[in-house]
Amino acid sequence: MQFHLNGYKPGDPKRLPADPRAMRASEGVADEVDVLIAGCGPAGLVLAAQLAAFPDIKTRIVERKSGPLELGQADGIACRTVEMFQAFGFAQRLLEEAYWVNETVFWRPDPDDRTKIVRSGRIQDTEDGLSEFPHVIVNQARVHDYLLEVMRESSTRLVPHYNRHVKNVVVGGAGDHPVLVTLQRTDPDGQGQEETVRARYVVGCDGARSSVRQSIGRALVGDVANQAWGVMDVLAVTDFPDIRLKSVIHSANEGNVLIIPREGGFLVRFYIELEKLNPDQHLTTKDVTTDALIAAANRIIHPYTLDVKDIAWWSVYEIGQRLCDRFDDVPQDAMNSRLPRVFIAGDACHTHSAKAGQGMNVSMQDTFNLGWKLAAVLQGKSAPEL
Repeated sequence: MQFHLNGYKPGDPKRLPADPRAMRASEGVADEVDVLIAGCGPAGLVLAAQLAAFPDIKTRIVERKSGPLELGQADGIACRTVEMFQAFGFAQRLLEEAYWVNETVFWRPDPDDRTKIVRSGRIQDTEDGLSEFPHVIVNQARVHDYLLEVMRESSTRLVPHYNRHVKNVVVGGAGDHPVLVTLQRTDPDGQGQEETVRARYVVGCDGARSSVRQSIGRALVGDVANQAWGVMDVLAVTDFPDIRLKSVIHSANEGNVLIIPREGGFLVRFYIELEKLNPDQHLTTKDVTTDALIAAANRIIHPYTLDVKDIAWWSVYEIGQRLCDRFDDVPQDAMNSRLPRVFIAGDACHTHSAKAGQGMNVSMQDTFNLGWKLAAVLQGKSAPEL
């Protein structure tokens, strides 16, 4: 609190007074906005949290789901991302509840008996001097909670509008709001109803199946590795000695496992390699059972055993690296004739295989970078072409 500037004011200093210039959430999505953000994933919420600090910038964020994420998906927070959270003011709170990844251990087949695994190495996880913050593990839903709190406590009182699916985005209208967005309601009361919004800029953070990306004619290009993995957060009893350390395990014939301890001291995440897929084969949770995942994990960590008592969350995914050729709506043959009005970020324009912690971290850094640039342009502090 800046006593010498503002005097003493009771209440939470993090909750800024509401600015009369800001649009109210009760006004709905609004017919005209400066920035419309599609998607309440990490990328969309980082951008919304940044723009929420500017009451003179009319921002709205929409999400097709009915409410905020309740159970996490991605969980690795890189040290550079924690630095970004420091700018939002919640890094220390997050560090208090997170698991700190201080070191990584490696296991390989025992040379004397290749049906068993033995510890083969131990390294420091983050090199000295890289950052003042550690690499941590925390539920993605908690990251969302913190960003939503930043939005609510800002002077704009920004909140998402759920149950809105972006049906179409058209660029080229006249005036200061040249982007026309058609939203489709997905809630029971408004099922199927359409709303239209005109925006100065639209940012698609609506995932790998992004309708914003499709509307501007971009496509993800790349290959999958025809390799499926299962992932599960478990409460388990085990004699594996490094269960509370990040562990990379390679067995001789049964596949690989990555173990990531979860925050709180009890749950552990297992990434479990499954069988190779045929080129046209795709697995879902309908094709794999949790019993099969547990059995595979036990085969890989032999001679140690894993007795799973409860599964908090689990899924199946395929390894893939895909990328868009451009992250905006300007066609290749028009790059010198007009400036972008629609951007895509996060999984909408680049997807990564899990385990390396790239997806969520890169996605949030996408929009952290884009946010200050949009703010500078909209406030007239920077020319759009710069």
